[in-house]
Amino acid sequence: MKSVLQRHRWWMLRTLALPAHIAVFATVSFFLVRLVPGDPVLTVLDTSQSISAEDYQAAATSLGLDGSIWSQFLAFWGNLLHLDLGVSRITGRPIWEEIWSRLPATIELVTVGLLGSVALGLGLAALKLVTSSPWVQIPLRGYGRLAGSIPDFALAIVALVVLYANLRWIPAPIGRIDPGMSLPHVTGFPLADSILTGEWAVLNSMVQHIALPVLVIVLVHTPSIWKQLDLGLEESAAAAPTLFRVASGAARSAVYLSILRRASASAVVMVGALFGGLVGGVVVLEQLFSLGGLGQFAIDSVDSLDFLGLQGFLVSIAALCLVAYFAVDVVNMLLDPRRRPGARAEG
Repeated sequence: MKSVLQRHRWWMLRTLALPAHIAVFATVSFFLVRLVPGDPVLTVLDTSQSISAEDYQAAATSLGLDGSIWSQFLAFWGNLLHLDLGVSRITGRPIWEEIWSRLPATIELVTVGLLGSVALGLGLAALKLVTSSPWVQIPLRGYGRLAGSIPDFALAIVALVVLYANLRWIPAPIGRIDPGMSLPHVTGFPLADSILTGEWAVLNSMVQHIALPVLVIVLVHTPSIWKQLDLGLEESAAAAPTLFRVASGAARSAVYLSILRRASASAVVMVGALFGGLVGGVVVLEQLFSLGGLGQFAIDSVDSLDFLGLQGFLVSIAALCLVAYFAVDVVNMLLDPRRRPGARAEG
């Protein structure tokens, strides 16, 4: 029994720690929202006339902001344990409904963009493995140095000016589909739903509208993935397992796959970090291209000082990111068992 627990300790401990990490971030989110300047209660009152203490208290109660900050904190956790984030003051709908109606579209955009980045990174890795020409190797190293140096909003603006305003090669950035069309709803993921329902005209329109934001994500974030993958390739190519396979006469494709598998661990971590950052940070792209998504809800909550909506957004993003990091951590240790706790000591 002890040996079974010891073998699986590397993922069991992380699974048990996940709820604790989410609880910490939820607590931090609650107090961070209270640091936003302004009084949300006054935004629902007519400040052109005198406001009585009773009116102020009634408005605060309706917003869930009555009582001390500690009583609000206890109420926040009591509701959160029942998966209740309150009601959005902007739309009057439960915040869970607002978030889950918008989140799939944002996740889909980020996922498609990152899949494109991974595909491009793997293509660059294959190119690096099959050729030693300096005319190829030098540009590849230079591309990795671009990691983090290109703002996505700047590239998006330039692309809009050139490709839409001047050349008219792309449709107007006015949403996910052309005016007059409607998105089908099955799973909440727009691309997937248009395929499931056979709405090919809607799918074609959507692909045209999101092609540029996806391309921006790919061009901006591939260097970060490629930089980690490139470093891993150089280390894995010179490692003892690779030299043994070469000496034993293994097929070149088998050697390349072995190198790539061991080199991909750090790149997987980078993909997970990018996913978490993009889900909460793709707001600017969604705004520039009028894609809606979860970012629009966050901006509306900030503009209207909707504390419940903003803390609901932060809690949801924190939980999603932590789950993504957990999944990446597990995949990383599956790809490279040496990264598991105690693996080096046992070896």
